[in-house]
Amino acid sequence: MIIFFAGEIQDNRALLLGDEARHCSKVLRKRVGDNVMFTDGKGFFYKGQIVNADKNKCEISILEKEKAEELPYKLSIAISPVKNPARFEWFVEKAVEIGIDSIIPLICKRTEKKNIKTARIENIIISASKQSLKAKFPVLKQPVAFNDFLESINPRNTFLAHLDKDAVYLGKIASHGDEIVLLIGPEGDFTTEEISKALGIGIRTVTLGSTRLRTETAGVVVCQLINTVYEMEK
Repeated sequence: MIIFFAGEIQDNRALLLGDEARHCSKVLRKRVGDNVMFTDGKGFFYKGQIVNADKNKCEISILEKEKAEELPYKLSIAISPVKNPARFEWFVEKAVEIGIDSIIPLICKRTEKKNIKTARIENIIISASKQSLKAKFPVLKQPVAFNDFLESINPRNTFLAHLDKDAVYLGKIASHGDEIVLLIGPEGDFTTEEISKALGIGIRTVTLGSTRLRTETAGVVVCQLINTVYEMEK
């Protein structure tokens, strides 16, 4: 099933704009009178009929609206951007496919690349959400410094991924709460000072296994672990 993203919805009308309109009218050759499926990115699927179509804009009359099933958990990952942008983009794509609520670029002391291409990543989120038939798109937050982020979270449901002999395996604590915030450090890991500061406010360390993972791999592993735990609890 092909679904589109409607950038504007008002009353019983929706608009496909830009690339969405071009894909609909030029690539798939949809015409006036054809039915299409689309989402608002906020949790709803729609069925509609095209009433006007060109390469820049497709106007759709809404026929049906259905609330999509939501994830049984809320997962936010604060993750350091990596030196190779393609690897970070790979993480975003796979995290969206598996299931995530928000992605926060976390700027740590050892973060080598401190900025991201926001528009490009948002397009990846839209594309991956449509491909995996998700009606609610994850939120991409603005990059935030490590210390500032610690001041904004609830330590009770926040964990820091760290290869530490005393850390608990993430899969064992994932079902302890419906909201999980996970911090993943840069390619050089968190500094000793950053770890100490996180532990000092009550954040717990967790391990993702016995092997050392790349930053972007760790992010995908977190998504899959959380998803698996909740799927098994159904």
